[in-house]
Amino acid sequence: MDKRAFIFLFNVFFFLLDSIFNFNLDIPVYAASLILLFLAFLIPGFFSLEKYSIYKIICFLFSVSFIVSLFTVGFNKDSLSDYLFIMSFFGATFLYSSKQDLIKHHHLYINIFFGVCLILFLPTFFGFDKNSWGDTISVASDDIEYNRSYRQGIFRIAHVAGYFFSYLLLYYSNTVWKSKDFSLKNMLILLGITTVILLTGSRTPIAIIILSLLLFFFRLKYIKVLIPFLAFLIVMLLNVEVLLLYSKDTVVYQYVSLLKTMTVNFPRLSRVIIWKSWWSEIQSFGFVDFLFGRGLHASKLANLKNVGSSIWFHNDFLSIVYSYGVLPLIAYTLLFFKIYTTHKVYIKDNIFIFCAFSGLWLSAFLNGFYYYYPLITLYLFFAMVQSERKEVFND
Repeated sequence: MDKRAFIFLFNVFFFLLDSIFNFNLDIPVYAASLILLFLAFLIPGFFSLEKYSIYKIICFLFSVSFIVSLFTVGFNKDSLSDYLFIMSFFGATFLYSSKQDLIKHHHLYINIFFGVCLILFLPTFFGFDKNSWGDTISVASDDIEYNRSYRQGIFRIAHVAGYFFSYLLLYYSNTVWKSKDFSLKNMLILLGITTVILLTGSRTPIAIIILSLLLFFFRLKYIKVLIPFLAFLIVMLLNVEVLLLYSKDTVVYQYVSLLKTMTVNFPRLSRVIIWKSWWSEIQSFGFVDFLFGRGLHASKLANLKNVGSSIWFHNDFLSIVYSYGVLPLIAYTLLFFKIYTTHKVYIKDNIFIFCAFSGLWLSAFLNGFYYYYPLITLYLFFAMVQSERKEVFND
């Protein structure tokens, strides 16, 4: 079996175990598996020599910052988990982006992953749902941002389900488009996945797909598509009150309410509140803080003080500069540029691959990416890229 496929299935297996064990318990099964992968990534020969050298430098930058935070704020399991997840993001990118042979049987492996996602999500329809936020969609409130409905089944959090099904939607849409097989079965599968994404209640996947489409069509050759697309969005904004009325007490309400909050009460958005907390904290940073950061646990303590909840900053770029310092932030940012420049020819003209790539950095900005199982989602992205490569080579 291809090494990349083995790593992907290894992660899917431990993600499944982690989700099942943590339905009622709190056992970091998946994070523990990342320790094994991290050690594997450090073995000479796991990557190409060039990638291995770069990975060691990146590992050194993040490790120094992580060790410094151990002395300044002490050990915290969330900080260790964060460190392992971000190292897995770099490792997954170096591993999956190989230009050598194509990943064989990747469609079968992704079908297995799809099956796992269904196993984890479908229990929500039978009363088994780990949702800890509650369902406030029908609660009378003057704050429309308070009205939310989440479904996640046995997934750890709804956002993970939203991310996974969004990348599955892009992958299968690309597969259907390339094969020209627009059968009823395929259309129903795509419609079903889209419905699940909406039911999760996570607004980030919907936002990044819409923004990605705008970016893709924002070119002269797509002007005939861009104009009606923009017109549709404007009509929605102009009729947001009507949409709120008709979507009341449904999961669609929280997506429509986002439009109204963005236009009439922007400071109420949770991201704005959290990012203001980041800006407040960064004002007190000294040279050493900018060099090594203060650690993820310190960021949660800062938000507990500023916004009343011990959450992270929900933005990879802000979180990295706060937790690890400026140099790790530069390394993280450059990786996105590296992915694009290496695979630009396959990204820029394929709408599904473009949305998948844009989803990486847009989700990193709007909610976070590297903490949402990148070893799994990146496999789907690179499988799409390599399928496009195969078609280009055959042509």
